[in-house]
Amino acid sequence: MEKSNKYMLAGAILAAAGVSLMTYTASRYTSFRSMVARTLRLEDIAALEITRLSSVPGEQKDIVVTDPEEIKRIYDDFSGVRLMKSARNVSTGSKHSYYITIVQADRKQRFDIILKGDQHMIIYDNDMNNPHLAAYKIINTFQPLALQQVFA
Repeated sequence: MEKSNKYMLAGAILAAAGVSLMTYTASRYTSFRSMVARTLRLEDIAALEITRLSSVPGEQKDIVVTDPEEIKRIYDDFSGVRLMKSARNVSTGSKHSYYITIVQADRKQRFDIILKGDQHMIIYDNDMNNPHLAAYKIINTFQPLALQQVFA
């Protein structure tokens, strides 16, 4: 093989590796908006069934939010969240975690979200044709104040 052909082959291999790495890296990052808001409009949400889980025994609390203004405040808090795929079994130093079921107006439960502290989120998409679960690390500053306020 000629020397120039070797360089061309090496260049092609490096380019393919670079494209593969960029594709892999890009597929790891997403947002709450692209995972949930792209398939479910705010107007389609009839209720949020929320369970606040606690590391302290006896402090679990369940509520159902049906007020459209409260739903909007919670939805808006989550809309800006940026995510990176991570392991499903993550521990959190936070006292509370939240389990949220988004109930649509037609009574379908499309998404289940587990919020572990303010650092990790697990999203289960109950899509009939392609249900899937993915765990994420929250990579921007996130404070779910509206969510915390409904339990105050």
